[in-house]
Amino acid sequence: MAVDRVEEGNAAPRPADAQARLPGEVAARAAGTADGTEPERQAITRRLHRVLVDHAYGVGRDAWAAAVPDLRATWANHKNRYPERQRPTPVTTADGSWVAGPHRRLSPEQNAEASKACADIADEGRRDILPALKRVESAEAGRHLAGLKNMLKGENRLKEKIADAVRGRPGLTVRQALEIVPDPVRFTFTYGPERYADGVPTDVDQLKAEGFELIKLKNLWADEQYKGVNSQWRRPETGLRFEVQFHTQESLEAKELTHEAYERIRAPAPPAERVELEHFQRTVNSLLVTPERTAEIKDFPEKKNG
Repeated sequence: MAVDRVEEGNAAPRPADAQARLPGEVAARAAGTADGTEPERQAITRRLHRVLVDHAYGVGRDAWAAAVPDLRATWANHKNRYPERQRPTPVTTADGSWVAGPHRRLSPEQNAEASKACADIADEGRRDILPALKRVESAEAGRHLAGLKNMLKGENRLKEKIADAVRGRPGLTVRQALEIVPDPVRFTFTYGPERYADGVPTDVDQLKAEGFELIKLKNLWADEQYKGVNSQWRRPETGLRFEVQFHTQESLEAKELTHEAYERIRAPAPPAERVELEHFQRTVNSLLVTPERTAEIKDFPEKKNG
């Protein structure tokens, strides 16, 4: 959703009062208190309420498209009221160390090894994994590889993960730390809703046929904070892990719209802001149409009852 939604698909825990609410309450929470005029805030709340009610009763034919402008305005209002805290800027010091804030540091030797490892990951992702994913994409009509410009996690973000790992487990090598990062390389397949329930298991099998090892698959369509199917894979030849998400076009748009909110929750956000962030994520995802038969897509390892 590591606790990153993108990495593992784990939705952040919800506080006890963050339960399902009536559409009017959800819309009001999502709209928040705008920096604009009170009539503007009330207008956003009314429009979102109307869309949510139509969606809940099945009379809104395109609830998502109708709501997106107001959802974007709601998020802009939130950012005005809660300015983003600045991330520490990573720097390489004169002795070759890497530092990002007071708690993240790599020694000169660790930094040099991390830089080499990051370059190797990028090369392997482009040379060995991407062509296989493109073969899966072209095997049948009805799916699309989206967001390839973001397929590689940035070098500094990887170094943050490495620094966190080695700080928590002294003696861990840079390579060992990278082995527990689930998404240094990541991909997204999108499908039309009528193709989704068949397309996901078909492409999981296609990825296995390409020689990749499935580590984990989570069906999150029943979740309130995030919707989609997330999976983690390993390339056996080197052990490099990568992530594949499976979305409809709308659920991908919802993920992108709520990603900043999710990152703030992980920061973590102060309790008052966290409640608003979770309501915003819930409102966005409540407007998505769940494709038919998504319940047939089983987690891996499959959850056992009892």
